[in-house]
Amino acid sequence: MTNAGLLDLWTEPQERECLSCYVSRLLADFGCDGTLRWTRRWRGLRAPGVVAIDRMFRRRAVNCDCGVPAALGAATSSGTPPPCAGVRRGSTRPCSMWGRPDAPGRARGSPT
Repeated sequence: MTNAGLLDLWTEPQERECLSCYVSRLLADFGCDGTLRWTRRWRGLRAPGVVAIDRMFRRRAVNCDCGVPAALGAATSSGTPPPCAGVRRGSTRPCSMWGRPDAPGRARGSPT
């Protein structure tokens, strides 16, 4: 397998991986380049029908992948991203492993 093939495999969203987990995982591995490259890759592979995602992030002043989890309502992650609890294909909502900043006292991974 070529290096490009390995990179494609490494950066492919896992089955049912939510956008927040995917972006956090790729940011931990590759960092941020100031664009929405991981968000757009996830959308292209897992939710091609969600065409308004760029517009939604522009309205929320999210210009790069770093702001995506928070813009989707996921609490800020520090360190290693949690294992994804999974979402239905095409959903842009964070999985249940992410705490909601609008729910005081709720920690990441706690039951909803």
